[in-house]
Amino acid sequence: MPPKTVTSALINMLEDLTDMQLKKFCSAILDRREEPRVRRVSLEGKTRLEIADVLVSTYTESGAKDVALETLGEIGCNAQRESFAKDTGPLTSVSNYGNIMEVKTTGASGQTAQQDMLGYSGVRASHTMAETDAGRMQKYRSKIITVGGKYGIDPALIAAIISRQSRAGNALNNGWGDNGNAWGLMQVNVNPSGGGHTARGAWDSEEHLCQATEILVYFIGRIRNKFPGWSKEQQLKGGIAAYMMGDGSIHSYDDADGSTTGGDYSNDVVARAQWYKNNGGF
Repeated sequence: MPPKTVTSALINMLEDLTDMQLKKFCSAILDRREEPRVRRVSLEGKTRLEIADVLVSTYTESGAKDVALETLGEIGCNAQRESFAKDTGPLTSVSNYGNIMEVKTTGASGQTAQQDMLGYSGVRASHTMAETDAGRMQKYRSKIITVGGKYGIDPALIAAIISRQSRAGNALNNGWGDNGNAWGLMQVNVNPSGGGHTARGAWDSEEHLCQATEILVYFIGRIRNKFPGWSKEQQLKGGIAAYMMGDGSIHSYDDADGSTTGGDYSNDVVARAQWYKNNGGF
């Protein structure tokens, strides 16, 4: 069956939202700082059909699709997001969150490279560590690709976070890392003084990968709204740094990694993602 038009898919998606979910969806649209922006009067008191028309007239059909996918991810309406993506054609992580291959990176710091006793740092070190984890990563490849498609996140980026956070599970103790403060392959922070999340699923499950990817999408959205003048690739990199330390610690693009462990989190993850994109089957 061919994809539906964006307008008809938008209407169906909006009809699938509860009244509370629709309120959150509209609020997120109004909070967007990127141009063009939707005025509050254009959404308040409108029917779902009218809201769909506003989105298409404001962003064009292709733009409305991307905005709707991003917004559904931000508010946690993942079932509706997946259904809407299927209705409108395949997900494209490049159009949704930026192209990981175009993100500039300096790679791993010397501190991070010391994990593997490397005598060098930078992109080369990140690539070496990604390659070291590649064999273990293959066990999770199918789940990673499924989750990446579900949320519009490049699977290579998910693999890179798994490599950095848990060395593809090799650094975990019964699924736990960071002295019992973080859970699973992507290290969801459960410390009430940190991320404060409630762990979902087994440490190596698809459910865990979904939870962590939802957190990543949330922070990409936070960075996008905080720094609307950044390019999509810059916002993607900032979102990766925020996944580690939260968006409150990010005040400029050049120093996005300043508060992260090793002072290199997003740069290292991006470099590892680029290696997995080129060499890891993602």
